[in-house]
Amino acid sequence: QVLLINFMITGQKDYVTPKHGLILKYQGTFDLKKFYNSSKEWFKKNNYVFSEKEYKEKPVETGAEFILKFQGDRKIDDYTGFNISLSTLIRDTKKMNGKYKGNLHLNASAYVFLDRENRWQTNPIKKFLFFFYNNFILKNKIINVYEDKLYTELTDLINNIKKYTKLN
Repeated sequence: QVLLINFMITGQKDYVTPKHGLILKYQGTFDLKKFYNSSKEWFKKNNYVFSEKEYKEKPVETGAEFILKFQGDRKIDDYTGFNISLSTLIRDTKKMNGKYKGNLHLNASAYVFLDRENRWQTNPIKKFLFFFYNNFILKNKIINVYEDKLYTELTDLINNIKKYTKLN
């Protein structure tokens, strides 16, 4: 017996990760500068518009604490775009020989953004047409092309980050 899951696209954000993101953790030594610069370069190389949403460093009793939040947006076409967000918390951090040692928690999330220009969100009839278009006309392309491509790119970004940490 085959169990079929009926998947419906209901909003403009079609997540390829859980909404709360993928959680990756690492405890040990890492190069924070390379982590930051390589992430920024990855977004640029893959045609994303990079934005640093937050960068905080504060001293605490157990060592420095860092909060880094990055976001990348990429236009695929007039209707579709990709979004990748990275939120990093680094705790109990000590600087050693130009690198840092501490506890790194990375939250990575990604979604396909549908109706980028909000043309189909202005009234109930257009919202119904948006739902119909995504679930009956564009659904296979969303799942088999856009979602697969975005998930592959997110995996590539995480692998790029793993060069400078041992995230798991």
